[in-house]
Amino acid sequence: MIIAIEEATLQHPKHGNPDTKRVTARQEAKTGAPGESPYTAKNLDGAITHLEIAVAVDDNIAVFGRRYWLDRVQRMASTPQIMPAQARRLRSLLDQLKGA
Repeated sequence: MIIAIEEATLQHPKHGNPDTKRVTARQEAKTGAPGESPYTAKNLDGAITHLEIAVAVDDNIAVFGRRYWLDRVQRMASTPQIMPAQARRLRSLLDQLKGA
């Protein structure tokens, strides 16, 4: 999933109407629909940093469990217009969680 996002951002960095995507992202953030990202490309870095710290602190994934962290990473990966660097950070988190 994340690899496909990386490829899409490299091939079509400004695909579609940005205003429409912003409205859609805001609506999704309000609804909090399962599987949809409540983030935007602009506020995703802070969320990724938070997750990197949380996963590092909960190094044996005992508090919330691996499924919780994997769901969080996958939900972040569904953020519209994700940047390649963000996708790489999420891929790293996903690899870390799968190896735990």
